[in-house]
Amino acid sequence: MESETGPYRTITNEISAGHIGWAVALIGWAVALIGGRSELDAQARRGPTVQPVVEIEAGDLLVGAGLAYDATRSFPISGLSGDLWSIGRLTFVCGLARAVAIEVRGDLHRVLHIEGRDEPAIELDPTTDGSSTSDFGDFRVGVLLMPLGEIEGLSGGAHVQVTLPNSDEKKGIGTNTTDVRLSLLGSYGAGPLRVTADVGVAILEAPLERFEQNDVLAYSGELLYRTGRARLVLGVDGRASTRGRVPVGTEDLGEVRAGLDVRLGEWMLDGELAAGYAGSSPDWALRAGVAYLTQ
Repeated sequence: MESETGPYRTITNEISAGHIGWAVALIGWAVALIGGRSELDAQARRGPTVQPVVEIEAGDLLVGAGLAYDATRSFPISGLSGDLWSIGRLTFVCGLARAVAIEVRGDLHRVLHIEGRDEPAIELDPTTDGSSTSDFGDFRVGVLLMPLGEIEGLSGGAHVQVTLPNSDEKKGIGTNTTDVRLSLLGSYGAGPLRVTADVGVAILEAPLERFEQNDVLAYSGELLYRTGRARLVLGVDGRASTRGRVPVGTEDLGEVRAGLDVRLGEWMLDGELAAGYAGSSPDWALRAGVAYLTQ
């Protein structure tokens, strides 16, 4: 038997040195990637709480796709709850002029793994009787503009967004309603820091009551901190009803988010962790995606 000072010890040392070398190389690559000398260009984001439109120029284009996992999401109309997968989360952003952009977002496919059932408010499709149900997601079309101010310092503008129904409420994970959001936009930029906020009213069509709507307070905010090719992200997104009786399907929502996006040439990778704090929001969520950008 060889002693610890013999070939066995020599081989162990070589393996350990190899592992350390790979670890050092990976750490160096990560540092160069995230904290490299070249600064991240001003750009749109794939899945923001509110788009930093003040940084967008005419002709800028972003096309992205991603997926999301929402843990313990509830749907009051159907009475269903469980874990929701959103697949093919599409984003399209086009700069029409400086600080003016059109944005389209929506889910191609959503799957709910059913874990709880309460009394439904409507008659559901027979396909919801199993362990899961699936459907299309709604699409949101918005116009954002910030004509007041510059990139550095304070700036202001407006945001108009329409949610177009693409889902069937009988599948259990949609409302099949047309909603409108009118918001004021504000932004503050200083060096690598950018804060953007969006506060206004969302006019929600009540899905179970004819000629009924719920006008709720809608709010979003996002802090971006740029470092090299990456941006650290902190955000909040939600809505709050001001009525004593809230129509089913227009309940409060609210999330806080933390994430990161990294620019690699004309591509951008992003990921985030979210936690729900109001109404029918998920307990927590994971989201990730990729986008192609031209500037």
